Order: sequence, then structure tokens, then C-alpha cells
Amino acid sequence: MKVAIIGASGQTGLKLVRESLRRGHQVVAVCRTSSADRLKEFSDNGGCTVITAPVVSDLATLTQALAGCDAGVAVLISVRRLRATELVRSLAKAAAANGVKRLVFTAGEVTAAPEKDETFTLRQRIMLLVFTLMTWFTPYSMTDMIEASVLVRQQPDWDWTIVRAPTLREEPGVGYRLCEINEVTAKHVLSREDYATCLLDSLENPEHYRRALTVVSAGG
Repeated sequence: MKVAIIGASGQTGLKLVRESLRRGHQVVAVCRTSSADRLKEFSDNGGCTVITAPVVSDLATLTQALAGCDAGVAVLISVRRLRATELVRSLAKAAAANGVKRLVFTAGEVTAAPEKDETFTLRQRIMLLVFTLMTWFTPYSMTDMIEASVLVRQQPDWDWTIVRAPTLREEPGVGYRLCEINEVTAKHVLSREDYATCLLDSLENPEHYRRALTVVSAGG
């Protein structure tokens, strides 16, 4: 499989590139020009091509990156110049131009709008309120993240999946399990290795098409 990983130079993106290559996938790693050095470890790997742009939502860059790809995994974040909504809108055009329909997106525990049959716990509703208020005085935009998840769901031609995770940690993987969003508590965490594994497992699972999933560590 040939996979485009958008946001490849971040902590989760690097884990996605490594795991994709371990599985034998061809990888097109898309990142900001300013962070391309983080992908140097893959420079001698013939299975990895790095494409850079000032911002990863650049339409021409994404169109080039998705050429010949079977699927894409996008790390969604809204901070400073990076806007998740802009990335989703550009991806919609780039994917259509290349006939790519399978796309998987990252999300935090409450950064994606819940499905119609889902309910947030009181703790999650408080988290959502606090993070939304933070939009007014920090570079991070919860409002934009939530809008991006709505835009993903609105794409009629995409076989999309959104994978929501609790607090992520830099530690060895112990395995993961899927659960309902209202089962997640403050005690739940997930290693980035396990998150990358889950995202790529989901990429290859047709049962996950057009679904928002929640993942936690198998160890807790």
C-alpha cells in the first residue's frame, strides 16, 4: 500500500512513518519545511519520500503527495498558522484529483464532534468547555478542530475514519483496545506507538469506514 502521512514530522507522525515502513508500505511523508530535519532518519529508506511545504494544508503540495496513493493518514491540529479546517478542505480537493477515498484522521478525546448516538461524560463536557475557552487566549483552537471533524464527515466520497485518543505518552507500546467514548476516564492514557498502530490497523479495516472510534491502552 502507498500511504500519504500528513503531519509526518510531529511526535505521532514519526511513529506513523516508522510503523508504516515496518509494515512494508510505501510512504509519502508530508511536513512543514521548517521541521523536515526531523525526518532525516528516513532519508536512506527507499520506501519513504518526503514532501515539504510552508504549511501542510497547501493544496498543490497535498495534490502532489496523494498522487498514486491508496490512502492517507492526517494528523489534525489547529495551532497558530496550522488550521485543521484548511487541511481538510485542501485534502478534499487533492483527494478528488487523485481518486483517493480512504482517509484516517487523528483526534483528541473531545476534539471531534460526537456521533449522534454518543454522549460525553460530565468530565468530558468540562474538558470541552475549558479547551473551547482556551481558544480565546492561546494559539490553540478547539473550535477549529471540532469544525474540522464535521467537515470530514460531510465528504460524500470519503471512506473516512476518525480515531480519538486520550492523553498520549512517549513510552513503549503495550497494545490498545477500542471502547465507547463515554468509557474514557482521566486515568486512561495511550502510548504514541500504540496510537500509530491503531491508526494503521484502522486504515486497513473496511469495518471502520465512516466511523469515529475511540482507543485506549490495553493495559488500563
